[in-house]
Amino acid sequence: MEQKFISVKDIKIHYRILGEGEPIILLHASPRSGKMLENFGKMLSVNFQVIIPDLPGYGYSEAIPEKVETLYDVVPYLEGFFEELNLKKPSIYGTATGAQLGIAFALTHPNKIKNLYLDNPAHFSEEEYQKISEKYFVDLTPKADGSHISDLWNHVRESMMYFPWYDHSPENQFSLIEPSPSIITDTVKEYLVAGVRYDELYRAAFLHERVEKIQQLSVSTVIFKWKASILLKYIDRLLAFQLPDNVSVVETEKDILERYKKMVEVIINGTRI
Repeated sequence: MEQKFISVKDIKIHYRILGEGEPIILLHASPRSGKMLENFGKMLSVNFQVIIPDLPGYGYSEAIPEKVETLYDVVPYLEGFFEELNLKKPSIYGTATGAQLGIAFALTHPNKIKNLYLDNPAHFSEEEYQKISEKYFVDLTPKADGSHISDLWNHVRESMMYFPWYDHSPENQFSLIEPSPSIITDTVKEYLVAGVRYDELYRAAFLHERVEKIQQLSVSTVIFKWKASILLKYIDRLLAFQLPDNVSVVETEKDILERYKKMVEVIINGTRI
């Protein structure tokens, strides 16, 4: 696996590249980085050229100078990334924020991608979005007493057991297992690397979590329904709507390895459509 930087418009984008063959772009969740998709990328690299960027403002990639209000503020940078790497109609896989960015790109440039693979897409009502916008995101502005770190630690810990993390209603608990301090630490680090603007693209993705966006897609699309997703309730809600014929649904098992194997199988078959 090689790690490289490339200039796109006015910022530097860090990306990982491995394998040979047809290109597929893997887009990560917020506030993580492309590192979270390395293992999945290695599995895909047997059949594909896999490219995993750190999205603007995350990992080693620079942030977009202007505040990100919607995903469509980021789409030109993803388009520029494709152009700089001379990618002709790559497929896109995205999870959570990455899935929503993939949808936004496909709606804006349907002729510039081959297949779209969506992991953890969901549907939220306007009321739910407003609550998330108000309560979900912790403030990372540095404080003299370090309380912003303890607030973040608590946020990450509870996010690994509840969705949304601030509501401990029994129906919102998806895990009974207390996350280990090392796992929490790794995630806290990624928040801190992203910094005080970590929430911009994150918020924009939640705003975009609407079934109407998927109903407007014209490209060949697969939605992966992961049985262990923290968003499973909201994924099921999404899938209850009428979806266009170009959108299919594939269930994946709770076990991470089995999940990855199924997605690799589907993506290999998808390139032959």
